[in-house]
Amino acid sequence: MKSKKLLISLLAVAMVVVVIVVLAAVLTVKNVYIVYHGFDGTEIGLPDEGIAENEVSSAYKGKSIVFLSKTRVMEEMNEKYNEWHAFAIVKQFPNVVEIHVVGRVAVAKFSAGGNIVYVDSFGYPASAPADGDVIDISSAFSGQSLDIKSNTPALPFQFQSEISNTRLGYTLQSILATWQCMVEISDMQQVLGTGGNVFTFNESGDLVISPKTGGRIVVQSPETDLSARLIKAYGVYYNKQVNLQNDDYTITVHKNGKITTPSK
Repeated sequence: MKSKKLLISLLAVAMVVVVIVVLAAVLTVKNVYIVYHGFDGTEIGLPDEGIAENEVSSAYKGKSIVFLSKTRVMEEMNEKYNEWHAFAIVKQFPNVVEIHVVGRVAVAKFSAGGNIVYVDSFGYPASAPADGDVIDISSAFSGQSLDIKSNTPALPFQFQSEISNTRLGYTLQSILATWQCMVEISDMQQVLGTGGNVFTFNESGDLVISPKTGGRIVVQSPETDLSARLIKAYGVYYNKQVNLQNDDYTITVHKNGKITTPSK
């Protein structure tokens, strides 16, 4: 009787081992694909100077798809391929991995650590534009610590100060909201100006934007639906019926979305 129970136990263990081995074989990465996107998020074809897919495949093929860390893959990709930003890793079970990338384009610059730092729309360090320039957002950090915590291509740029990091995030959201209003990154300076005082924060922590043609935009509580409310504010700023593009007006976007435009 005991030998029969032992045999059953051994068979059960053997079956478990077989299942584990089979699953390990099935859930092993067989194919790795690079999926390219344009700045607007749409998928694009293979660029002339893309990422060496064979090189990437050899780094991850044969690894367990279950235990493959998406965060680690993104960090490794962003560190190794500085001209591309890996923003999503998709596991297609049982054995396919997609790495979604977009060209790393500088959208803003600022002074930190005695140097000019360029960042892309995700807040990662980027190369200076080959031609033209991007808007200077240094004024957003006025009065705050500019000590650097991280300035490596593998991770988002970070200040030591959390307030400065928060302001960087709000400012980048504002730039993308401006882009959503059909202002190209290359034209941003023409719209918002180059005076170095475009983005600031008042004593209440409200975001203040001072476009080139005057008429300040004040976004209260920028932590709440910033992009949507700022797009709404631009709709008022560019109102053809009432010209608010002069220094006499301040467009205030309240936390609840209400917009007021009192003149001075």
